[in-house]
Order: sequence, then structure tokens, then C-alpha cells
Amino acid sequence: MKGLQSIIVCLLCISLQACATKEEQPQYDTSLYQGRPIDTLTQDPPPKTEVEAIKRGDAALNSQNIDLALYEYIRSLSFEPSEYKDQTLYTIGRIHLSRGNNELAEQAFLMSVETNPNNVLALQQLGALYTATGRVDEGETYFLRSVNADQIRMNNKATIEFNTISVDKVRELVVDKESPAIAYLGLGVLSDVKNEYELARSFYDKAYSIKPNSVKLLINQGYSFYMSGDYTKAEMFTQKALKQAPNNEKAQNNMALIYLAKGQENKALNMFTRHMENYEALNNVGYFLLLQGKPENAVPYFQQAIDKKASYYKLANDNLERALSEIRMKEIAVTQ
Repeated sequence: MKGLQSIIVCLLCISLQACATKEEQPQYDTSLYQGRPIDTLTQDPPPKTEVEAIKRGDAALNSQNIDLALYEYIRSLSFEPSEYKDQTLYTIGRIHLSRGNNELAEQAFLMSVETNPNNVLALQQLGALYTATGRVDEGETYFLRSVNADQIRMNNKATIEFNTISVDKVRELVVDKESPAIAYLGLGVLSDVKNEYELARSFYDKAYSIKPNSVKLLINQGYSFYMSGDYTKAEMFTQKALKQAPNNEKAQNNMALIYLAKGQENKALNMFTRHMENYEALNNVGYFLLLQGKPENAVPYFQQAIDKKASYYKLANDNLERALSEIRMKEIAVTQ
């Protein structure tokens, strides 16, 4: 009987130890995980600390084992107290963003901001994500929050608010190489869309102080000057972008538009042909001349486009008819 009692006590102890061990293991929230089955990722023992889990994630990320990196970062979130939770959530969001998983990226960035309302980079990414998906007002709000959070980091009392932004207020902002360049660039683009060109350039100037070699910034600076009719400065910034990235199609397109605005049609045609077929370039030149109110100049380009590829270029035919119609309307107006 004593032997049986000893066995029961022993089994009970083992059972209690197993329960205790199980309870000590942190519970992982896998709602932010998307990848290979978790049980195929690693056979290593679970991490014992937040830092250990993050280091494992960093190592996996450096080895391009993205699924394992994601899993290890998620495991780091289960430890309390947590020192790096908002930063880790930002990293998780960036991984999902790189994979095109916008919903999970948004969720991770929002969780990061919930953990730390002044996480500059997470706020910036939410601004970029919302703006890119058409939620422009939300995007602008998060860009502003990112900039203001960065001013806290910089110990600067200046801030900018949604309805009271001015060039002078932007100039009061302080930046360094760690400041959110994308947020400043995004606010510049949104100001350009509102035709607030001087305000846009004040944001671009801040972005330039952070990342002076950004091709995207140079392109947007050039386009801002193009939109406001300053074609000399528009060309200067766009040529700088092309010097750094000769094959950048957006810069090539913008440079072609600048040439057309300056009446340099052949240069515009040559610029378009860098990244499209000749007949497409001819149609583009004609189309933009048409938009400029120059149907007479546009007609030869549409005709050449049709001659190059009549079977394909229905669009050129339609544009030619539109140009000829506008010419006839001008003639009627003159004779009346």
C-alpha cells in the first residue's frame, strides 16, 4: 500500500511540475504571423527573454529566413515587462509591408503606436500606407504626428497642426539624419496637390536636410516647380534625379513634360523613347501638346504614331480625331 501511495505521490509531483513548466512558458499571439507552419520553423528551445528572442529574429532576418524572423519577433512580444515592444512591432510591420501584406502591416504599426504614441517611424509608415491607399486625410494626420513626435525627440517645442500649417511654422522645425524624411516628403506632395507650392517646398527643404541624395525627393521637388510654372528650377531638380538614376521612368516622364512646357518637342520625344516604343512616345508628345491647347502641333505626332503602328494605335486615331475637331472649332470661332 505504501508503495502504491509513493507511486501516486510521485506521479502527482511530475504532473504538478509539468503544469508549472507549462504555465511558465509565455503564450505567443500568432495573429501577426503569416508564413510557413510554425512547427516547421525551428527545433530550438523557446527564448528565455525578450532580448534573446529579438536577437534570434535579427539573426534570422540577416539570413533571409523571413518566416523565422517574424516568428521570433512575435515571440519577443510575450515577455513582460517589455522594453522594445513598440520597436519590434514596427519591425514586424515593415516585414509585412515588404511582402505586400498591408492589413497585417497596418495592424502592427497601430499596435506599435498604441504601445508608444511617439514612435516616429511607425507613425510615418501609417502616413505612407494610408496615403498610398487613398486615405489621404488619415495619411496626412499620421505624417503630422510623426513630425511632431520627432520634435519631442529633438527637444524642440515647435509643432505643426492640421489646420494651421504655415511656411514659417515648418521652418521652425528641427531635423537631423534620424528625422522622418518620408513624412516631410509626403506632406510636401500633399501640399503640392492643394496648389500650396511654397508650403510644399518648405517641407521638401526639411526632407532634403535629412536625405539630400533621395531621388524620390528630387523628382518631387522638380515636379513642384513644374506645376507652379518655374520650368528652369523644375529642369534643374529633375536633371539631378536623372544623374543619380538615369533609368528612372518617372523622372524621364517629368523631364519630357518640362521640355514640352518649354516648347522643346524633339527633346521631349527623345526622353519618352528612353522607356517606351517610338509610336507610344509620338502619341504622348501629341497628347500633351493637345492638353496645352496646341492641336495643330499635335496632329503630326498622332499621324506619325499611326504610321508606325496603325494596328495597335487606336488611341492615336482617337487623339487625332480630337485634335482635328479642336482645329475645326478654332476655325469656326475665327470666321464668326
